[in-house]
Amino acid sequence: MKLLKYVLGLGMGLGLVHAMGSAGQVSAAEPTIIQHPMLDVPPVNVQPFLDAGCVRSDDGLDCSRAPAIQRFGCFGDFLRIDASLGGLEPRVAIAECSTLVSDESTATTGIVRLGCRLPLYRRYLIASRTGFELVQTEAQFRDRFGSVTSAAEALAFATALTTAQPQWKIAIGENQEFLADRIETTHVDRIRDGYSVHLFDTERCGCSQHPTSAVDIRVSLNGRVLVGDAVPVYQDTQVICVD
Repeated sequence: MKLLKYVLGLGMGLGLVHAMGSAGQVSAAEPTIIQHPMLDVPPVNVQPFLDAGCVRSDDGLDCSRAPAIQRFGCFGDFLRIDASLGGLEPRVAIAECSTLVSDESTATTGIVRLGCRLPLYRRYLIASRTGFELVQTEAQFRDRFGSVTSAAEALAFATALTTAQPQWKIAIGENQEFLADRIETTHVDRIRDGYSVHLFDTERCGCSQHPTSAVDIRVSLNGRVLVGDAVPVYQDTQVICVD
């Protein structure tokens, strides 16, 4: 799946990835899959980044020839575009600008840790009238985008402030196995004082079968997120080590 490919691809970029052979576990029977409609989310605006000299890549922007972007120290001079962020208000051009940090004790380290042994952290680069600005903490993100007023914006907050991502369709590869009898695709429900966002998160580091789990994330109207219990739904059939 796209999420798993991105996660393992990130691990390969930051350390050693290798398979250790079959774990010998039996896959769950083909589950019942509850297919929810894909949420209607506006496209993310990337034009200011293109105007600055970035060029489109597979799932983001190569900014190696964009001095205005390079100065922010994005890992690999690469900006990842997350389609889930299109529902943010006010509407802005936004892209993930992850970075390696030398001191993880500082208050502005980043929003979410992504790396394994290497301290890679997620930040966001936003285009403004005066150029570009960096959002480095969850508090800055909430201050920038204010209250959560729609399902699309709740989805954006849940994905931006956690490591979980949406999956609108469930289909696993031949080297993966199901772990649950019933799986629901991503959906957003209105609840008291906020929204519940159903996402998926993959175990990223270490030697394991890297299970992907369903997780419900509560997003309050003031933009705070609370991650619920993770329920494993599928995993690799082999043990894979990501350092």
